[in-house]
Amino acid sequence: MRRKKNNLNRVLTSVILVMTSVLIVLIAITYIDTNIINKNTENDPSINIDDTSDNNTSTDNNASEDVIGDDTEDVIRDSSDHMQEDTNENVGSTDDDIEDVEDSLPKEPIVLTFAGDVNLDEDSKPVARYDRENKKILGGISQDLVDEMNKADIFMLNNEFAYSTRGSEILEKSYTFRAHPKRVDILKEMGVDIVSLANNHALDFGQEALLDTFTTLDEAGIDYVGAGINMDRAKAPIYRTIGDTTIAYVAASHVIYAMDWYATDERPGMIGTYDPTLFLASIEEAKKNSDFVVAYVHWGKERTHDPVDYQKNLAKKYIDAGADAVIGCHPHVMQGLEFYKGKTIAYSLGNYWFNASKRESGLLKIYVNPDGTTDTQLLPVMNDNTYTNLIKEEKEREAYYKFMESISFNVEYDENGFVFEKSN
Repeated sequence: MRRKKNNLNRVLTSVILVMTSVLIVLIAITYIDTNIINKNTENDPSINIDDTSDNNTSTDNNASEDVIGDDTEDVIRDSSDHMQEDTNENVGSTDDDIEDVEDSLPKEPIVLTFAGDVNLDEDSKPVARYDRENKKILGGISQDLVDEMNKADIFMLNNEFAYSTRGSEILEKSYTFRAHPKRVDILKEMGVDIVSLANNHALDFGQEALLDTFTTLDEAGIDYVGAGINMDRAKAPIYRTIGDTTIAYVAASHVIYAMDWYATDERPGMIGTYDPTLFLASIEEAKKNSDFVVAYVHWGKERTHDPVDYQKNLAKKYIDAGADAVIGCHPHVMQGLEFYKGKTIAYSLGNYWFNASKRESGLLKIYVNPDGTTDTQLLPVMNDNTYTNLIKEEKEREAYYKFMESISFNVEYDENGFVFEKSN
């Protein structure tokens, strides 16, 4: 502010100097004209001072032009140069002034958005609807949700299938999921930035299909966590930096089909958390290298709204190790939210776009504020006949949040879905 005042003072000073110079010139002209007239009058008393003939007018104008053309023009030029210098100084300082103003403005929060299970298997109902509707992602997910997903700073979900045309199906499994690699474009239409591959379907078609999945996601520019070419990659955090804030993501599965699904030093696979030792180490590593850690976990019992005891115990261990948010999936239905040490736990976000059943879902948003605090918001979502939409009708929204409050733990939801810990 002091710099701005100084610049203004210099400009005002320059203006005053110019005006003073012009005034002096005008006084000088008047004095010279008066002297000329007086001298002419003294020499020839017949001359009338009030005479306005063309000859006198021409003489006066020539006299004025001579004075302005000599001394005054130099004064004005010098003053103009001085003003230009001051103006240049003022322009030069504008960037600094703008930076000062920008620095003083409040920064926007970072928006981290999460969804649950997605299934793009070639025989799945979401893909059948996608192809049938021929509207790209808007054939299966409402425009308002697509907008929310795409405007998020980072959007994450559970990729519960492999991208491949290769591999051998595990015939003993009741359900196996594999999508053509071209289906990865659907994730891009959804605005997906990162996926978890730590689940009980990523290896349904073996290691070949899993390796193809890595390649497909890499080529699409979508990050993945929870699985890798070996254990080092499977447990490694993925980092995203926004401004001066670094967000870390790690993922693991408590639900593993077979022991050979675990990655080793030489075998591709995923990281588990039945024994959480390795996963806790991943969280600790992520915390050392970031400002905010997300732990995304595949766990729980299918089709129940109540988290089992181990979910609640592990969630607290993850937070104690450094996680700032714990996001769960696998039950295929919504489970409640809880806060532990001020950190958000979402035990299950249910199916986001998975099958044709009519069930509640949710799009979770965590706002990482510039001061380091967070806000949590759950957007009300419904799955119905393989269409995922944002609930807009007021009574339905109220019913949704009443339901969520009934299955959550010591939290309440406002009319916009912001979640608050109840005061004791």
